[in-house]
Amino acid sequence: MDLRGKTIVLAGSFRTEPVAKLKMRLQGAGANVVDEVSPSVDAVFNGYGNSYPNEHVRAAERLGVPVLPVEELLAVRRGKPNGSGDFPGRAALEAARDDPGALLTMLEDADWSAFRPERDLPALRALLAEVEERHGITGAHRVATDRLRERGARLRHPYTMFGGDFQDYALSPCGRYLATGRATKKGNYDGTGPLQVWEMATGRVVNGVDVQYGVGWRGYRDTVQWSVDGTRVALAFCTNNVGLWDPFGARLNPYGRADVTDGFDAAATFALAPDGRRAYISMGSEHEMAGCVAALDQGEVFYNDYRLHNRGPEPDMLTAPLPEEMKERLKSDEFAFRRVRWSRDGGRLLGHNGPWATAVDVPSGRMRWLTLTVGDVAWSPDDRRAAALTSGRSPRLTVLDAGTGQPAGDPADQAEGTLHWGMRGAEARLAVVVDDGGGVDVYDENGRHRYHLPIATTDRNGRSFYNGQERPWAWEPAGEFGACLTADGRAEVWSLGDEPARAGSIQTPEGTEAVLWGAGGVLALIGAQTLRFVDALTGAVSGDFVFGRHFDGERSPLDDEDEPLHGMFQSDAFPLADSSWCAIADPAIGPAAALVIADEERLDDLDAVVSWTVDRRFSWPVRWGRLDVVTSAEAAAARLRL
Repeated sequence: MDLRGKTIVLAGSFRTEPVAKLKMRLQGAGANVVDEVSPSVDAVFNGYGNSYPNEHVRAAERLGVPVLPVEELLAVRRGKPNGSGDFPGRAALEAARDDPGALLTMLEDADWSAFRPERDLPALRALLAEVEERHGITGAHRVATDRLRERGARLRHPYTMFGGDFQDYALSPCGRYLATGRATKKGNYDGTGPLQVWEMATGRVVNGVDVQYGVGWRGYRDTVQWSVDGTRVALAFCTNNVGLWDPFGARLNPYGRADVTDGFDAAATFALAPDGRRAYISMGSEHEMAGCVAALDQGEVFYNDYRLHNRGPEPDMLTAPLPEEMKERLKSDEFAFRRVRWSRDGGRLLGHNGPWATAVDVPSGRMRWLTLTVGDVAWSPDDRRAAALTSGRSPRLTVLDAGTGQPAGDPADQAEGTLHWGMRGAEARLAVVVDDGGGVDVYDENGRHRYHLPIATTDRNGRSFYNGQERPWAWEPAGEFGACLTADGRAEVWSLGDEPARAGSIQTPEGTEAVLWGAGGVLALIGAQTLRFVDALTGAVSGDFVFGRHFDGERSPLDDEDEPLHGMFQSDAFPLADSSWCAIADPAIGPAAALVIADEERLDDLDAVVSWTVDRRFSWPVRWGRLDVVTSAEAAAARLRL
């Protein structure tokens, strides 16, 4: 981390060294260390042993100043410039694929200061995986891992001391990352629950941050939302708050948070703007169109319709009155969204409440159209279509033009179920997962029925508003395949060309409630406390995790899951597949960067849980590098004292 020219605050005490000595070291690295948090401060480092949030941290959160963990201090460098050379490209690497010696020489001679993870790591990782299949782990694997460690790769595992069930989840727009939000542990309502970011290609966690009072609300969906460019994640958290986080950054706190709702015991209903800087949040107001647009990147925003205790930038209200004709149809002088999304063009809010669907202009709040749909509404990813399925004795499916609210085609008789849009090229496609194991019906974007898939579908299909965690169907990003959860604990994969065909069947973990289809043909199978990553067509599992297990000292070389080791370091325990426990160091940096407390023969088991993470975006197999494995906390402490 380069602190040259940055203004920073040290909050509290630090186990690494006395504050005065640390201050001198940081000043030597070019930082300006001050005592008070102000808008001109670039970062606050939160020391160990401090309450969170402490006074400096609270001030930083009010102002939107980044709060960074103490381990980032050990990564402070004096600003070594990036290399001017070139790192070997894909073609050069491929040419050495069948010659491990030549590949080793190439990587030893490479200018690693010119290495750019976003550009270079995926190709290098894929090549080394092929080399491993043909030749085993070679010197090239070791050298690449050593170089990545030198540039800051860190050990990470997905098990946290805090965090309960998965509450909500969302794929990044590119499909390469999965963001998951978890509740606090049962009974620990004042605790934290993590936001975790997973790389779909490897099935490994690459970043995480503990979120005050946990993420989301059980059964509510859309509490985890990505910005269109995939650089920010908005969360409903702390019951009524909405906050904005950097999914790939080190900061502990959000860019900003908005507390503007009416204080109900439920997650806020919100829609993140395409620019990833603000959100529409449903709230009561003096205007006929409920809700406001609040900044999420400018620290704390507090507002209510009584204009009491205001803090931060004042939200923009939706001030346009409802048209008289729409008031008459609603039998009401106001309208509020129950579910809502912000159109990708930035100009509309699309959503519904009860039997009514609507599109509303932003920022004015002018209602463009209002349509009686009776049932819930699903919007196509391109914002061009909306689908509604009425319930009752004669349920019917209607597809609407989202620009006008008018039918895009003739209504169709359709058994009750849940609606799931996908895209095939420029055309939207709709899947209806039918209740009671009734299969899946596939429609084109104008509501014309294409075919029926005879699948014994799961009864966890998300029909109720309060079953938002249930996602029984996933479209492949290109729209050529689909995956559906079944009643007997499988995920069926279907090819959905001109004629449908079953392409595979995958066993799912017990309790699986959701299937998501990411980039590279990887499925994420999610339950309340389970997460499995699997190749959709081959069934190969790349990551498999069960959460909620309690530390077992009888099956661990540790007495406690966060046992002190030496100085600033303590153990960070995690379970293996057989429920035995191991640990890395916390923080996993400096002399503890490769330290693992485990039986020496458990390397294969460790590789299934622990990985090196690069730039909090990419995972790298631990089996390709050298771990410093010790068998007890005492041995770890002795190693750290050297």
